[in-house]
Amino acid sequence: MRHRSVLAWLPVLVVALVLGCSPRSTSVTPERAAELLAAKPFPDSLAQVEALRQQGVSWTNEEVRLHYNRLVGTIGPANEKWKQEGLSAEERARRAYGMRHEARLLTRAMMSEAAEVEELRKRDLEVYGNPDGPTFEQLVERQRSKGVSGDAVYEAIIESSQRTNQAMNKRFGL
Repeated sequence: MRHRSVLAWLPVLVVALVLGCSPRSTSVTPERAAELLAAKPFPDSLAQVEALRQQGVSWTNEEVRLHYNRLVGTIGPANEKWKQEGLSAEERARRAYGMRHEARLLTRAMMSEAAEVEELRKRDLEVYGNPDGPTFEQLVERQRSKGVSGDAVYEAIIESSQRTNQAMNKRFGL
């Protein structure tokens, strides 16, 4: 399975190289990331993406990735709040999955190159059978196929929802 995932990214990387999005050799410092994220508005919804575009706002792929990581970074604190509210592991996992899924769709909508978005969707279709990434049910089944059961299935989904693809982060110097 891991081998297939690596191969699925090959077309994305080839397109990125052709489009001049070569991997960066320098890292974005936390200070630089904060500067980039403070320099312009970033959307919280798909409707805001369009409204901001109409105002002339656009984002680089680096800014999009930073925003994605920022959105994913809110899942852990939200999960802690949900625990305090007494939500079940399954409900917390569904919410964490939803936040991650929405972050995926939102940031893809922010991207300026349709070809790059299409390559990401193509990769997800090949890996998950869905152009917008895995379904919640697929994630549950993946955990169960590893022998995980009970609430541990949902805790694993919550945990994994907070991890981003390190190869993509590295590609943008993050």
